[in-house]
Amino acid sequence: MKNYYVFDSNVTAAADLKMNNDSVKLFWNGFCHKEGFINFVKGEDFTFQCGKTDLPVCPEDKEYALHVDENGIALVGKDYGGLMRGFMSLLMKIVHEGDLFKVEAVDEMSNYKLKNRMIHICVFPDDDIFFIKKLVRLASLCQYTHIVIEFWGMLKFDCMKELSWPQAFSKDQAREIITEARELGLEPIPMSNQLGHATASRGAYGRHVVLDQNPRYHDLFTPDGWAWNIYSDKVKTLLKSVRTELYELFGEGEYMHLGCDEAYIISHDPELRKGLPDYLANLTSEVEAEGRRPMIWMDMFLEKNAFEDCYSAGEKDEVEFIRNSTAKSTVFVDWQYGATKVPIPSLYSLKDCGHDVLGAPWSNNRNYKAHIETVSQNNMFGIMYTTWHTLKSDFANVLGCAKECGAVTFDWGKFSRMDMETATMLRCICSDFSKYEDFGWAKHEIDF
Repeated sequence: MKNYYVFDSNVTAAADLKMNNDSVKLFWNGFCHKEGFINFVKGEDFTFQCGKTDLPVCPEDKEYALHVDENGIALVGKDYGGLMRGFMSLLMKIVHEGDLFKVEAVDEMSNYKLKNRMIHICVFPDDDIFFIKKLVRLASLCQYTHIVIEFWGMLKFDCMKELSWPQAFSKDQAREIITEARELGLEPIPMSNQLGHATASRGAYGRHVVLDQNPRYHDLFTPDGWAWNIYSDKVKTLLKSVRTELYELFGEGEYMHLGCDEAYIISHDPELRKGLPDYLANLTSEVEAEGRRPMIWMDMFLEKNAFEDCYSAGEKDEVEFIRNSTAKSTVFVDWQYGATKVPIPSLYSLKDCGHDVLGAPWSNNRNYKAHIETVSQNNMFGIMYTTWHTLKSDFANVLGCAKECGAVTFDWGKFSRMDMETATMLRCICSDFSKYEDFGWAKHEIDF
């Protein structure tokens, strides 16, 4: 006979008081079908207890340990993030029965394949704050460890108003998103692309956040506008100001993502490429001095045509020198979206390069499985799942990648479609939404 811990609609938990926040209470209420409420009293750091059962021991190589019996629930995390990831697993075990709730007895420890399970999201002008909050909440529920937030012209900066579109988020609005991420156990990572993608818009549609609003700033960019002018002192001063504002907004953290991908004109212009090692050396060293570990995409710094099914744009006799010019703490992030065979050759080529290396897949399940296996088999730093512009139809792969990393989800999820499980998750974590357009992952039922 199965044993359960049974509780009613009002629960008091002794816990790390960092859990006493609106985001955690919202999740509890959502997983209790809007009928359950939780209150917190002070417990030990990185713990959560309901009822009267003893805390389990969390081994050093685990992120959390969970114990449930008929007397109560007890959860221990390695740190606050680990505690929250265990809490997410617990939430998906809650069953509603009449006027009561129950959780089946279990002893569980985290079993993730990778230590660092990051997700990168873009804030586009087409996105509203509800959409971004939804994605942050889903990332936490799927037990990612870090979330990289890249504002594509969608954050208002003090240093230059033209860096944002008129409809951009204020810093107070952005801070709401960042606060939720922290409350839910994610470490938010700021991102500003400080080489290519200087338009802060997709090349497919031809907008430029700065030059469309004020063409007098043309000298800050390469002639095509797509990349920053790496020889300009004004650019270096401006980009430093951008980083300073992002640090203040995001608060304490370990990383700063600098992008540095797809600077096409620099790839093809020998004179511009000559300046790239010094530019990257100074940029990454400055970020290191600012107390952060720089992160850079790797496509510009891998030998082109050297790896099957991989994108790369660097010249053979230059790439190693350019890579070695970066600060020692720089994290190399190798995005490869066409690779599906293990090991991914470009990623494998970096395993002994002297830097921490992340594999960066996109939405194809064969692609993210190949990244995860390549990283885990070679004891590399982790992955950074990227989302880009396709989330209107792609939310389920956020879950799919997480499950492949070892995230615990609903027990019935193995029998259901991934999109149905994702939809169930969103109903639980977006219970404060009220408009038709905010539910699910697309604003419309029909694509026009």
